[in-house]
Amino acid sequence: MAIIAGETMRLARKLILAVVLGMLLIVIAHDYTAVREDTRDYQQRIADDVATLGYGLSVTLAQVVRGSGPAAAEALIARRNLDSRIRIRWVALDVPPTDQRAIDLPEPMVAALRQGQPTRIIRGGDSAARLFVYRAFINEAPVHDVVEASESLAPMYQRAHRRKLGIVVESVVILVLAGVAVLVLGLRMIARPVQQLVAQARRIGTGDLSQRLQLAGHHELSELAVEMNLMCDRLVAARDELAAESAAKLTAVEQLRHADRLATVGQLASGVAHELGTPLNVVAGYAKMITSAEGTPGEDRDSARIIAEQASRMTAIIRQLLDFARGGKPQLHTGELAVVAGRTVSMLAHLATQRHVELQIQPMPQGARVRMDEGQMQQVITNLVLNAIQAMPDGGRIDISLEEARASRPGQPASQRDCVCLSIADQGAGMAPDVMAHIFEPFFT
Repeated sequence: MAIIAGETMRLARKLILAVVLGMLLIVIAHDYTAVREDTRDYQQRIADDVATLGYGLSVTLAQVVRGSGPAAAEALIARRNLDSRIRIRWVALDVPPTDQRAIDLPEPMVAALRQGQPTRIIRGGDSAARLFVYRAFINEAPVHDVVEASESLAPMYQRAHRRKLGIVVESVVILVLAGVAVLVLGLRMIARPVQQLVAQARRIGTGDLSQRLQLAGHHELSELAVEMNLMCDRLVAARDELAAESAAKLTAVEQLRHADRLATVGQLASGVAHELGTPLNVVAGYAKMITSAEGTPGEDRDSARIIAEQASRMTAIIRQLLDFARGGKPQLHTGELAVVAGRTVSMLAHLATQRHVELQIQPMPQGARVRMDEGQMQQVITNLVLNAIQAMPDGGRIDISLEEARASRPGQPASQRDCVCLSIADQGAGMAPDVMAHIFEPFFT
């Protein structure tokens, strides 16, 4: 569950980060554009003011110089500079660099002034930046005298700096508020529902179909929860149906196995009757000898011993037949497979003789002990021997052998261990390919 919660929270964090960063980029781009437009407008207003003042002075100064002389023009400029943020200078073209009225302008600007066109230029940077506007005196040809009007751009840069600082603070506030809001909404609307859906999927994967998931609201996640609940209902119904079918199939298989055992018992009945006939005749004969009182005490004891041996033999034959027909759950015990095989062959010997079939038992290793259900193993050997007898209607030989071998489980070549191999081979015609394909199907013959 901790891994599920961690994965869900990482998804929520990614979603929150993407939303918040998107909002922040939009706000920053909008504010940055606004600052640039405000700075450009502010600079344009300053340029317009300076240009307007420069135009007026270019007319006024030209008239004052012609009417009252240069001194009066300088006095007018001095008075104008006392109470204005715009500074005025009287400069000139084509004067030595050492002259106080000399100006240093690019050649294109000088050419524009000679043609009577105003020019402007920004000198300095940040707090020392100033906007300079130049306009030639009116009605002066060739152009020599120029009015220089300049204003500091420091307030504009200070305002832009404050706006940028405000953008940073605003962005941080938006980031925090948006992060908190999206975090709360993301946990409530995405992280927790997804975590509940993942937990439900894990429960379904482990086979727990008892719980149902209820998500508030009407959205895609709640619809997914409804579909998962319907899937659980369908899985429960399918599981119950499969369990019922499996139980019915197991019951039918067990009934068929029991019927198969009874059919085999019927086939063995004649052989058992023959096996019991001989010891019964022996018992009857020796019993008559004892009752006639014609024998000596030693002969009577031998007769009684023989009667007891034959009775034990008949009891063993009947017990074998009952164990074979009884069936039931496997009862695993450690025993010798050679003993079980020999006992089964003895039980089927008379039936083989009737069919002109010779049962040939190869010498079997002693101590070949395996863990098995002797009754079921006896049934397996009986079925194989009976099939072999039926496969040779004209008679033949069946070879039965046991040998030690090394074998591994299917698909696991590294799991080799010591095993006992039981082989039953007949001289019949064999099986056709279509019959071979069904050899491991229950009760196929």
